[in-house]
Amino acid sequence: MLWACFGAAILSVAGCRRARTPQEAFVRFQRAVTDGNPGALFDALDKRSRWAWMTVQKSHREAYDIILSNYPEGRERERELRRFERGATLGSARELFIEEAGRAALTKLPRPLPDVVRFDTAGDGESALAVLPSGATLPFRRGPDGSWGYGGLADESEDRQKRALGDVAMVRTSAADYERVAARNAR
Repeated sequence: MLWACFGAAILSVAGCRRARTPQEAFVRFQRAVTDGNPGALFDALDKRSRWAWMTVQKSHREAYDIILSNYPEGRERERELRRFERGATLGSARELFIEEAGRAALTKLPRPLPDVVRFDTAGDGESALAVLPSGATLPFRRGPDGSWGYGGLADESEDRQKRALGDVAMVRTSAADYERVAARNAR
């Protein structure tokens, strides 16, 4: 039993353990906001928001690679490479979130966050609101794996994902157009 508690404590400190309740998710979120840590804020997000950022980063990498491989030399190629370079060259979605949204998001979140809050859980058990003593609320969502996370950046994250998927689709179309033009000119 002692080893189980010790192991759980290590996982909890390392942040590896997923939040199984909205209360656990709030504690993780509270720590990120209190510390002003955008990386910890990413880790505290609900699963779908983190997945959205992973899709954004992957889409930027794909668009960047397509542009390098298929766009002809010139101003448009250089402009498009600059547009996707950061997302393509950062090592992870977490790093992209930190740079593009995390720091700014932290400035908009209420501080200090109280230690004691009330939770109102939706009837379906998939979302909950942390009700602060001021009456302000913070949304939390449960992911497909049952883990909980902060859902206050979900709409923004999902909008970023939609734009990134649209951008990479446009890059693919443009690359195909450039390939057709190159094939015609080669005849």
